[in-house]
Amino acid sequence: MADSKQKWTGELDLTVFHNGKKSVARDIFFEKALKVIRPVYLNGSDIPTFYIVNVGGGYLDGDRYKMDVTAEENASVILTSQGATKIYKTLNDHVEQYQNFTIKDNGYIEYVGDPIIAFENAKFYQHNTFNLSPKASLFYTDILTPGYSKEDKDFTYTYMHLLNEIYVDDELITFDNMLLDPTKNKVGGLGYMENYTHLGSCYFIHPEVNQNLIDDVYDQIKHYQKEYDCRFGITQIPTHGFSIRILANKTQIIERILNTVQTYVGNHIFDREVNFLRKY
Repeated sequence: MADSKQKWTGELDLTVFHNGKKSVARDIFFEKALKVIRPVYLNGSDIPTFYIVNVGGGYLDGDRYKMDVTAEENASVILTSQGATKIYKTLNDHVEQYQNFTIKDNGYIEYVGDPIIAFENAKFYQHNTFNLSPKASLFYTDILTPGYSKEDKDFTYTYMHLLNEIYVDDELITFDNMLLDPTKNKVGGLGYMENYTHLGSCYFIHPEVNQNLIDDVYDQIKHYQKEYDCRFGITQIPTHGFSIRILANKTQIIERILNTVQTYVGNHIFDREVNFLRKY
């Protein structure tokens, strides 16, 4: 865990509550290299969308970031990044990012960020902690991609280490510790990236998730493995959730699959359309 005395390169603290009509921000605090743009309610939605911005344009050697987001009872919030998270070369130190999400009864956090791009000699560590009450819901995705290298190689970053912990009612239900380290292993080969370069992940937690829903989600996306060069699998998470892993060679393929999943659960679980986030 992060040191409480750590001097942060960027820090963000956001709490959302439901005022009886819609979800609104109760507290917003940010400083240094992290900020959020004023929330927007897309297409008349009662859920605020926040765009998270790294004002420095990328993560540099020795950077440390911390984000805390809370959805109070009955409150919902949509989070996304303004652009890709770019990890530049870290020759002397490494980059750390800590993201903590607290979701209370009937609360919902949806976090669909742009890709994390690790460039040549990048060292990146990210630790996500999700604390959900038994009736809380979460939809979270990330995409890992290798950045440009002057030698035109796929895996020139030093390592990408992502740790995800999901707790429901204070019980650990998922501990996902993923390390891609090309300096020690042939990450492009069997048992790692399987000759692919891009990796997508998704977690969906909701009280209504069961095997039948997971089967339905798979039916929605299985055709992509015939249409595109990609592989993926769905795993049921203990209690009420699922995770998805996707391997491909293009960001757009992973985004298309994840968007299909997001659209399906949005329509069938929350009875709402997924908003286009209008970044480009």
